[in-house]
Amino acid sequence: MKTIDGSSIMKVVRAFIVMALSLLIMISCYVYHNYITYKSIKVVVKDSASVEYGSANYNVNKLIKKVDGEIVSVKKDVDTSKIGEQEVILSVKKENVVKDVPIVVNVVDTIAPVISLKEDKITITKGDNYDFNSNIKSVNDAVDGDLSYLKEVQEDSNYYYNFTVSDIGEVGNHDVLVTAKDKAGNVSTSKFVVEVVAPKPKPVYTAPSNPTYTNVPANPAGGDVVSIASSLVGSPYVYGANGPYGFDCSGLVQYVYSRVGINVSRSSSSQYYEGVGVPYSEAKPGDILSWGHGGVVTHSAIYIGNGQMIHATNPSQGVIVSSVSGWENGSVDNLMAVRRVK
Repeated sequence: MKTIDGSSIMKVVRAFIVMALSLLIMISCYVYHNYITYKSIKVVVKDSASVEYGSANYNVNKLIKKVDGEIVSVKKDVDTSKIGEQEVILSVKKENVVKDVPIVVNVVDTIAPVISLKEDKITITKGDNYDFNSNIKSVNDAVDGDLSYLKEVQEDSNYYYNFTVSDIGEVGNHDVLVTAKDKAGNVSTSKFVVEVVAPKPKPVYTAPSNPTYTNVPANPAGGDVVSIASSLVGSPYVYGANGPYGFDCSGLVQYVYSRVGINVSRSSSSQYYEGVGVPYSEAKPGDILSWGHGGVVTHSAIYIGNGQMIHATNPSQGVIVSSVSGWENGSVDNLMAVRRVK
């Protein structure tokens, strides 16, 4: 049997130790190198590293100012449906080392609200009331939704829209500026034009067969006519009725005159020919006022003096007191005749 002397064993042991030490040194160098490489992987973002709210896609490389390594993937992405700072985690590779690097990205809203108008130009008649909001189709912001109208704007106001316009009381074209501001302070504007035109003069119809006379004596019963008519103010309007609990326009005139013992016809068109025609400048209390348009009589009233009249108007108003000039300006009817019956 062959034996191994001690010197041979020592040689083997020393060789093993040398190999083990060499391997340990190699592993240590590898680990240290990877550690140094890992530590050297860095990502520096731009000062304005931001993503627009609602962006479906964005290029992360455009947010990076400097990267020591190669971005291989986005491990944790930003949620663009939420405004504010968010953490994004990037997987960065350098040589054979991969490191997850967190960066901060700000989701921002820089897009102003969208103003949609119904018309670019609106035409109204001088003296008409006009609501500018009636020309707004919508004012919407991608982040804040529909914006509300704000009449009085303060320095710190946001999330609103309002109007800037000159006085539209004069004939001509007037620019209306619509300004919208969202919660992020983004502002948009739009403009439309309000054209104000002069009202068409109302024609005055006087039938040739219904002449007027001046210096006609007043109706002696005019005061009683006014008194009775006044007592009926507030009565309901009932089509075809001539009292005592409801009236239409000519029915009221007929009823009041019957109370003072004077017979007048039933319809507005026939009351147009009752008694004697006088000019409105000489109208007296108790006179019948005939109204109409296009040469056709459509309404009757009783003059009570001082530019006022009593008449049965419609089912919603009933018997009321009105200004003669106000009624003429506010309706399609014109004063066609003043008739004095006695």
